Amino acid sequence: MDPDELLKLLDLGARPPRPPDEPPPVTPDREPPGVTSPTALDVDAWGLRRGRDLAAESDRLRAAGTDAFAAADFFAAAFEPEPRLLDGACADPLRREYIGQLLDTPDYRSLHTATRLDDTAAAIAAVHLAEQFAKLARDEGASTGDPTGREMATLRAVGRAVAEAGKEVGELHEAASALGIGPGSPGANDPRAVAALFKRVRNDPGLRRICDLAGRFRRVAQSKQRLKATHGLDDVVGVEPGGDVGRLLPVELAKLTVPELELDTLRRIAEREALCREYHATGPAGKGPVVCVVDESGSMEGPKAHTAKALALALAWVARAQRRWCGLIAYSGDSGERLLALPPGRWNESALCDWLAAFIGRGSDLDLPVKELPRMFREIGAPPGITDVVFVTDAQARVPAPLKDAFLRWKASARARVVSLVLAASAGDLKDLSDEVHTVRSLDPAGDAAGRVLSL
Repeated sequence: MDPDELLKLLDLGARPPRPPDEPPPVTPDREPPGVTSPTALDVDAWGLRRGRDLAAESDRLRAAGTDAFAAADFFAAAFEPEPRLLDGACADPLRREYIGQLLDTPDYRSLHTATRLDDTAAAIAAVHLAEQFAKLARDEGASTGDPTGREMATLRAVGRAVAEAGKEVGELHEAASALGIGPGSPGANDPRAVAALFKRVRNDPGLRRICDLAGRFRRVAQSKQRLKATHGLDDVVGVEPGGDVGRLLPVELAKLTVPELELDTLRRIAEREALCREYHATGPAGKGPVVCVVDESGSMEGPKAHTAKALALALAWVARAQRRWCGLIAYSGDSGERLLALPPGRWNESALCDWLAAFIGRGSDLDLPVKELPRMFREIGAPPGITDVVFVTDAQARVPAPLKDAFLRWKASARARVVSLVLAASAGDLKDLSDEVHTVRSLDPAGDAAGRVLSL
């Protein structure tokens, strides 16, 4: 029945006829024709707020002239699991074309796997997307009437943005893994804290080099630790969060078969939050701390020190994987020392960066704390237990007999096992203090000496 006829039956009077120039009424499920969206993607309220924050906080975005809506678009393209272009027109047609080309490229999809649902990585990618878009908008070739030329210019800008973003996101993940932060790690997961630490690493060439090398050492450590035989895994004592697919509970495996739960389950596995069986070894090892002593005399400055500290970072990762306490000691005779305790849980990432970035750079008669190590153990708070001590030095040590005897007595009382990596042709008297000595020209992550240390 026509609405006017219904009104007549109810004696409420017919609706007045609509003037010919009056637009049709807008229903809740239909937008007025011709309305444009300020964003090219379907961005929710949180995404718009994140865009405003990025535009206000990033000097690089301000330099590129990126407004809040454009920042929200670029951030959503990197962060959202499934970015979706809006059907309607965008207030900036070039931006819509740019993002449309971006979403269709294979390189973007590869980058997206590393940035989705990762606030810090997505913000980094958004900056590169914005910078290349700003260059595209200024390019006279992008605004010509030739559709082919415009499309090619857009594709080139997209390619440069994805390549540069991928490189920096890779550096972020290397630094996060080295410092024990980010998703799946017991360290800081606050995006602002992660971003601040990464900014510090990115702006310090020495720290950046150490984190890059630490990633290589860590991959070697992972391989060596997997090869170690583990006994006593038949005793299930409980359930713990983890990401080991072989230990997943049946309920977690069942969720992988449910389409609605599959993505969330994969996310929890990747972030080591899935429910896994917890095993207990029948013969507990009773392992104590891991202590890495790095020589910081003047002769170690530069690549030697960077490699030694990268190895120390990888050793700290091994200790935490084994739930062991770790201590880092930088020493240069009577010139100075720096001690840092890293418990198996949460690390002080800022203090760790301070330890990695500093360098004593002076010399003495003995560049290893043979005399001071017992005192350092007490000051640093090392717990009792079977201890692994690693010396990294380029000194040919000359240790007097009384000092040698005192160190060996302490070594026996502390149940310490000493492995020395000497970046020289000879280890000198250090061989009499060590259980193992490896003399090498350089610390190669793929070398046997580094592999032996990382298999502790």
